[in-house]
Amino acid sequence: MTDLQKVLLALLLSLSLAACDQPGGEVPDPVDPGPEEPDDPMEPGPIEPDPDEPDPIPEEEFLEDSEGREFSYVPVGDLLPNSGPGHQDTTIYRPDILFPLEDAAFLNSQVYRYGGSQGSLNGMEGWQCETSNYDYPWQDTFCESRSRSQIMCPDGGHEGVDIRPATCIPESGATHWAVAVEDGRIVGLDGSKYTVRLQTEDGTLYRYLHLKMNQLAVADGQFVTKGQRIGKVSNDFYNSAGDLVPTTYHLHFEMYQNYAPDEETDPVFDQVNPYMTLVNAYEKKLRAQ
Repeated sequence: MTDLQKVLLALLLSLSLAACDQPGGEVPDPVDPGPEEPDDPMEPGPIEPDPDEPDPIPEEEFLEDSEGREFSYVPVGDLLPNSGPGHQDTTIYRPDILFPLEDAAFLNSQVYRYGGSQGSLNGMEGWQCETSNYDYPWQDTFCESRSRSQIMCPDGGHEGVDIRPATCIPESGATHWAVAVEDGRIVGLDGSKYTVRLQTEDGTLYRYLHLKMNQLAVADGQFVTKGQRIGKVSNDFYNSAGDLVPTTYHLHFEMYQNYAPDEETDPVFDQVNPYMTLVNAYEKKLRAQ
């Protein structure tokens, strides 16, 4: 190759390299950097739950009344020894009712505890203001032994539950009000000696027994709203002969609903056990719901 040819070849190479550096010229393909690295290569990904791992146990709820006492209750149908068979009905018949007393209350036996005529059967001789009568746990008294006929209690039994007020009235002298658990109308009050009846629009009937009948805050036929005062907890009671026989100071509370033990049986309108309905209402009360 001559010197002239070498010069021309060098010139051509220079022009080619210059063209590659200009816009629009060929550029080499970028190098693939591979998959993007996470910001923190040590950060763990989501952990899939172990299907064999048991669900966590929810924390137990503790509810307290206005005096700081922790609420508790004995299971439905679990009555005091020697007091009757009970009735294990866990149904909450009316989940939205208001509890029938304004303040704290204690469900337990008026007959088989201190102050009751049968208290000695369980070593509970004494008077009705015994401290343990005014404390938790609650205890069911539906189907407690009585001579009264009742569909839920084949051998006869207590048709409702007994509710002591927040304090023992003979000792404290306090006034404790019973209130309407639902909107409804007062019925059958004229001539009633110790019972106030509240009936709702759909027919459910509630009976309040042993209020101070000469100081009621309602009248026969009156429409009342949920939470409205009905009367003062007292001890008014009469025996079958019509004689005044004061009972202990408490509210006897009953619920009437259409009830059938199975789908093949026609329902009857009768007393049902209100215990779990009242437990539910009281827990809502303590939560201030």
